[in-house]
Amino acid sequence: MDRRAKLQAYHMRLIIILALSVVTLTGLTSYAIWRHFFSDLPKITSNEEIWTANRKPSLEMVDANGETIAMRGPRYGRKVSVDALPAHVLQAFLAVEDARFFEHGGVDLWSIGRAVVENLTAGHTVQGASTITQQLVKNVYLSPEQTFKRKLQEMVLAWQIDSRLSKKEILEIYLNRIYFGQNAYGLDAAAWHFFSKHPTKLTLAEAAMLAGLPKAPGRLAIDLTAAPAVERRAVVLNRMVEAGFITQAQASLASGEPVVLTIAPDLAEGQLGYAIDMAQKEVDSIGRPIAPDRVLRLTVDQKMQAAAVAAVQELIGAGRGSGVTQAALVAMDRQGRILAIVGGRDYGESKYNRATMAKRQPGSSFKPFVYAAALEKGMSPDTIRVDRPITIGTWRPRNFGGGYAGAMTLSTALTRSVNTVAVQLAAEVGIDRLLLLAQRLGIDSELPRNLSIALGAGEVTLLDMTRAYATLANDGVRVDPYLIERIDTTRGTVAYQRDKKAPVQVYEPLRARQMTAMLADVVAFGTGKRAKLPGGREAAGKTGTSQNYRDAWFVGYTADIICGVWVGNDGSTPMRGVTGGTLPALIWEDFMAAAHEGKPLSPLPTLEDLKRPSPGALAAFYESLADMFAAAGGQDVAALPAVRKLPSPQPLPTTATP
Repeated sequence: MDRRAKLQAYHMRLIIILALSVVTLTGLTSYAIWRHFFSDLPKITSNEEIWTANRKPSLEMVDANGETIAMRGPRYGRKVSVDALPAHVLQAFLAVEDARFFEHGGVDLWSIGRAVVENLTAGHTVQGASTITQQLVKNVYLSPEQTFKRKLQEMVLAWQIDSRLSKKEILEIYLNRIYFGQNAYGLDAAAWHFFSKHPTKLTLAEAAMLAGLPKAPGRLAIDLTAAPAVERRAVVLNRMVEAGFITQAQASLASGEPVVLTIAPDLAEGQLGYAIDMAQKEVDSIGRPIAPDRVLRLTVDQKMQAAAVAAVQELIGAGRGSGVTQAALVAMDRQGRILAIVGGRDYGESKYNRATMAKRQPGSSFKPFVYAAALEKGMSPDTIRVDRPITIGTWRPRNFGGGYAGAMTLSTALTRSVNTVAVQLAAEVGIDRLLLLAQRLGIDSELPRNLSIALGAGEVTLLDMTRAYATLANDGVRVDPYLIERIDTTRGTVAYQRDKKAPVQVYEPLRARQMTAMLADVVAFGTGKRAKLPGGREAAGKTGTSQNYRDAWFVGYTADIICGVWVGNDGSTPMRGVTGGTLPALIWEDFMAAAHEGKPLSPLPTLEDLKRPSPGALAAFYESLADMFAAAGGQDVAALPAVRKLPSPQPLPTTATP
């Protein structure tokens, strides 16, 4: 009995060990199978992700009127609603890709069985069984490789998507994401590219043609008039007959229709390239992820952009004897919207944006900041100063053309662009206060801390100068230029909206209007006479020329538009006598005259119509200035972070030109 009991116990232990071994082996095998096939299975974290996952980044640019002006990257069509499409368009895709779409749960097991039988009978693959949901998975999440592992993952993800979304939602995403060839993604992009029409306007023959492309877009979409694409259209029409969607007569009629293509040409960027490059950088600087299918609504006005390009190209070029090879122009409104930007004479020849990247000496176009600082110190346009020889150390600044005119008002000195008066004013104001004011107005470039800056001896960008003048034009409210108003997705959602910032008063309105009046005299009677606009339109501005005619500027504004122009050469080689009052003023006048066509004759803001700020507003303004000075340690404005890194004083120039 003992022996029998021991034998039974032994057998029981063997059974338990065997069972545990089987369970362990099964578990390990299952884990190995799962790890091999599903450990890297993509996870669907949200329904929104199915729209955006693994899209290649694209940029579509639309202008201020919503018209597409450029595209970079793949063409992603606008979202098309299933409800808006004609029945024959939907039926074409369903018939050729998944006739039982509304009957299965993402994977059609019946079709898989039928395909296996057909393929075994034929001895090779003659029929597939992928559903629309599986094709969506393959296009969005998986690689196109034909392996058993990928097929299993495709089926699992298809079941997951079918459980998350309605059939209508799945079909809508499929039609809007599927690749049709020729760089076109989505039905909208394909319809516009091949037929130049909205998907809702597709005929039966056109719908059948497009429905046939996703099977082999790289081959079929090369030429829709070629035999392979036409034969594929016939297959789609026959499938529609088999599914009961159309009659044989309708299919025969559509099959006989000639393929009429109206291929939409790629949008040529042309001279818009500078603006588009700038917009692309602005997107990258936003600092948060933006959906890959981006539609950038730019502030650019196409009419003004064309006028800017024409003005630059017509007046700059070889054969004019001026020694000028390059120019740049930037125009904005008082809210900071960039309306036109030209970074060079020809974007095709050079993509370097001289409006935003090149730092050049502004010459006398910097003088308005000296006078603005003088007004802020308590002087007025009628304050008298004497144009006379002055010596600062070893530096003796002289006037352009020589000679001295004696006593004159500040307004007259600015109109005539008198160098000696500008230097005297800078010395009276103090270099640190002058630099701080220039930075408050919008000059971000580092400037030299010596009196030569009064004559524009520093280096600045055209965009900085235009922004600073815009602040004066805007009654002392700082203007921050921008190019992107909003970023949408192709699905119509807003991915980014520029924040409306509270206005920042950096200069007193009364003084800003005094500056406008003085700068208007420059155009009316002074060095900027060539910038006078037709029809009596009021304008204000200032010329500038650096030493040896290396740079020439005109920056100015009307009641509506602020515009800056620079001309020169990339290597800083001298021009032949070109000053700010010649070519730059002429370019400025050409552009501004065209840009104001159809606009009412709005006068420049004057002192008379200025609504005096409330005592509280003025107190807040001066308190903010006091805070700045206090932060710098009393009078030592140079200690402010904004100017702390300025270079040490440089040797002073001997002359400067207006």
